[in-house]
Parts: sequence; C-alpha cells; structure tokens
Amino acid sequence: MKVLAMVGATMRRLARDRLALVFIVLLPVVIILIIGVTFDGGSNRLPVGVVDLGAGRLGTELRADLEASPALDPRPYEDQDALRKAVRREAVAAGVVLPSGYDQALRAGREAQVSFVVDQTRPAPAPVRSAVAAAVARQAAAVRAAQLTAEIAGVPFDTALARARTLAAGQARVRVEAATLGGREDALPTGFNYTAPANLVLFVFITSLAGAAGLIEARRLGVTRRMLATPTTVTTILVGEALGRFAIALLQGLIIFLLGWLLFGVDWGDPPAALLLVVAFALVGTGVGMLLGAVLRNAEQATSIGPPVGIALGMLGGCMWPLAIVPEPMRAVGHLFPQAWAMDAFIALIAKDAGLAGITRQLAVLAAFAVALLAVATWRLRRALVG
Repeated sequence: MKVLAMVGATMRRLARDRLALVFIVLLPVVIILIIGVTFDGGSNRLPVGVVDLGAGRLGTELRADLEASPALDPRPYEDQDALRKAVRREAVAAGVVLPSGYDQALRAGREAQVSFVVDQTRPAPAPVRSAVAAAVARQAAAVRAAQLTAEIAGVPFDTALARARTLAAGQARVRVEAATLGGREDALPTGFNYTAPANLVLFVFITSLAGAAGLIEARRLGVTRRMLATPTTVTTILVGEALGRFAIALLQGLIIFLLGWLLFGVDWGDPPAALLLVVAFALVGTGVGMLLGAVLRNAEQATSIGPPVGIALGMLGGCMWPLAIVPEPMRAVGHLFPQAWAMDAFIALIAKDAGLAGITRQLAVLAAFAVALLAVATWRLRRALVG
C-alpha cells in the first residue's frame, strides 16, 4: 500500500506541474506534426511542371493523361523560363513542354517533339521519366493507329482516333511491379510512421532523465529520511520511486502511441508487440532516470544535463534519421545505446510486418539495459539512503 501511495503522490505532483505536462504531451505532438508533415511520404505522386505553348486538342489530351498518372502531380506554368526556374529550385522534379502546333503536326503525320526539362546537376527520378514517356508513347501509338485507319477506311481522323482509344482501353495491360533491392529487409517507414516512434523513444528518455530532479529534491529536502523514520523499509522507498518514474515514462509513451494512431494514422504494426516495446523502453527510461537521480547532486544538474544528453543519444540511436543511411561504424556506435535497439524494433514492426517473434532480440537487449540500469541505480540509491 505504501508503494502505491508513493506512486499516487508522484502522479499528483505531475498533474500539478503544467510545464511537465506540456513537455510530456504537447511538445512531442507538435514536433511529430511538424517533422511528419515536412517529410511525409504518404503521397507517391511527384510534382512535374507542364507548359502548354499552344499544343491544341491533342496537347490537352496528353496533359490529361499525365494528370491521370498515379506517379505524377502535374503543375501548370506560364512559360518555359518559369518552368526552368522551378526545376532548378527543385519545386518540381522535372518539366514537360508541349510545343505550338503539336496537334496539327500529329494530324498531318509529321514529327512533333515534346521537351522534357531536367536539371543537369541532378537526374529526374526514374518514375517521372517512365510516366511521361509512357503517356507520350500511348498517344503516339493511338495517333499512328488512327492515321492508318483513316487512310485505309477513309474515315475522319477524329473518328479513327476515338476508335483506336476504345480498342486500346479494352486491351489487357501488362502490370509491372517494382521491388526494392534487398526486399523488405531494407524497408523504412516514412512520414508519421517514422517520426512518431522516433519521438516516442526520444521524449520518453529525455523525460526520464529530467525526472531525476524529483528524486534528487526528495533526498535534498529530507523526504526520504523522514520516510525511513516511519515503519518504511529502504526497499519500499526504492520500489515506490521506481514505479512512480515508470508510470510517468509509460504514460508518456502510451500518450504518443495513442495520439500517433488517432491523429496521424500511424500504423504501429502488431499492437501487442508494439505495446510491449513501449513498456520495455519505459523500463529503460526508469533505470536511467533513477541512476541519474542517484549520481547527481542537485536538481539543476538533472534538468540541464538531461535534455542535451537525451538529444545526443537520440541522434546516435536513429531518432533524428535512420541508422540505415549512416556509415557502419556510426551504426555500431549507435547500438551501444538503447535508442537504436528500440528504433530497430519499431522499424521492424511498422515497415517489415514483424510480429513479437521478429523483435525478441531487441526486446531482450532492452530488458538487459533496464535490468542493468535499475540494478546499479538501486544500489547507489540504497547506499545514499542508508549511508
């Protein structure tokens, strides 16, 4: 009962601390929103600028075909200069220029050139080139078929073109499926599916470090000494302090988990495995917070050291960017800290459809971190309390 009373007192103090509530709830959500929107990978359509210099009806139809492509997001530009500036500034991935007289040239059987504008310093993404080339090729095939039909059957070009398109639409199409080199092993979550778990790991750790200030203050003010003067054992105090910090870490983790799912549509993968991962990392945060509270001498040290250390370890552990894109030595350094193992597990759950069996190694490593940290922290705190 005394342990539960200590946990309750910790949570009541948290409820009265508005700054702590902002840091636990509001700040992570705002950062997830900003970074998730900035790097959202939810849309696969790439922006492409289009300039129509008077291409006529067939030019309009080609532009409509580009707009119908699932790979392209066509954006109109007034002239070629504006399009080139947009390409140079990376406002669009590439540009398409439909020339004047395009319609008349095709109807007359003459060559018509569609210009593809790119920046020479960076190649256009392959899906853009492929989608534009496919749209031009489809129209060219329909125009050739219409010209042949009009010549043989003596029907108007527009009638033959409509017939050619109807026949083409009824033909079975070959579906090409692209596979990422390395398969699902190299898959990474994008947008909110990455920023939400990354900020969960980042903020649970930082909050746990900063929360060491409360443990230090309890010792400085003599709260723990007065508790020892009552029929309360050192073990009871240590368990109560540990559970109180674990409750805060778990609460923040669950809040980010739920808000990520409800507000940002984050797919956390296997829910039981994801929740077990949150619990495991909350235990790691509890251990590091208790250890910091046992080592440091005053609360100001905890609040000033905690956030910078948490951010630095978050950077090394893959909370700011995927460890898959850094050199192998940096990846090895990152895995000296629990953040990297937690991020590996979240990536496996979210991007690789792993279940509980697929993250057992990461959970075991996090459990080892938690046990080691809690063991050292309780040893140091016990010495501080009884010494």
